[in-house]
Amino acid sequence: MTSSSAPVFAEMTEPYVEHQEFPDLVYPTSVTATLAAFRRAFPDAARLVPEPDDGAAALSVHAPGYVEFVKEGAGRPEGATKFPLNVVALPELRVSKPRTFEGRHILYFFDEVTRATPAVCQGALHSAAASHQGARWLAARGGEPAMVLVPCRPPGHHALPAIGGGLCLFANAAIAARELSRDGRVAVLDIDQDHGNGTQAAFYDDPSVLTVSIHAEGWPHVAGFAEETGGPGAPDANLNLPLPVGSGFAAYEAALATALAAITRFAPKYLVLALGYDAHREQGFGLLRLESDDFAALADRIAGLRLPTLVTTEGCYGYYESTAVAATRFFDAWAERWR
Repeated sequence: MTSSSAPVFAEMTEPYVEHQEFPDLVYPTSVTATLAAFRRAFPDAARLVPEPDDGAAALSVHAPGYVEFVKEGAGRPEGATKFPLNVVALPELRVSKPRTFEGRHILYFFDEVTRATPAVCQGALHSAAASHQGARWLAARGGEPAMVLVPCRPPGHHALPAIGGGLCLFANAAIAARELSRDGRVAVLDIDQDHGNGTQAAFYDDPSVLTVSIHAEGWPHVAGFAEETGGPGAPDANLNLPLPVGSGFAAYEAALATALAAITRFAPKYLVLALGYDAHREQGFGLLRLESDDFAALADRIAGLRLPTLVTTEGCYGYYESTAVAATRFFDAWAERWR
């Protein structure tokens, strides 16, 4: 890639509609703010409309039975499902396979807050297709400086190959990375407050994809620890950088430097960026205490890699003015870096 090449930008807009969310938990305004900030920073960006693919993109990462479950959820009437409480996905507690759609939540979600409503399932299928097709668009640019934004809703980085949860149904960043890996090495950088356990699981033993996550330690409580460095076939293909709760930007900046150094050593052809705003001090739990202006610094450093980049949208747990400000700071700084 040459620094003199003019960057090319695009967005995959179709997956986003406001009702494809979990009420009172994840808010569509995070994507509204992201799209508005992206369009202001890159006014000439192409607006691409992904084509429905009947779950084909999701199958590149997820088990067929799980994909069929989400497809069934997408086709059910709104309000037809009485969702089970106290979902427990422990095989030793099951005697028979659940025989109803409601019961299959126990097979396919690791918590009870993730629910296969028709709108959420439709959004998951659309977002998976958009992630795959956005990756194909990026690969078609031939390695030139380019970015494509995929405004995914619901988010995806907690979705495991055969189980969803954490409000995530399909691992959108992993789906994009899988497609891009057909054309070269890929790094996935997750800057959401929570660990990208689903992305990690998809590539834990794959040496062609480096997965890196900066997150508050213990979120979730079962993954994201520093000793998780990759499987037998890819011993250094995963890097977790957990930070103590309340760390602030100084600690985050140091972790980002470590992450970027690892990505540079890996020498990928593409970058997939899982972008969440929940590390902001006013977002949800606000565990990492970042300020809006800190997102400009993050963008400046990540854009400094000068890699063809696909961005997926991850966590954001409330609408505050800070969401719009952080998104604006992020994409304005990226645009300035790539001028």
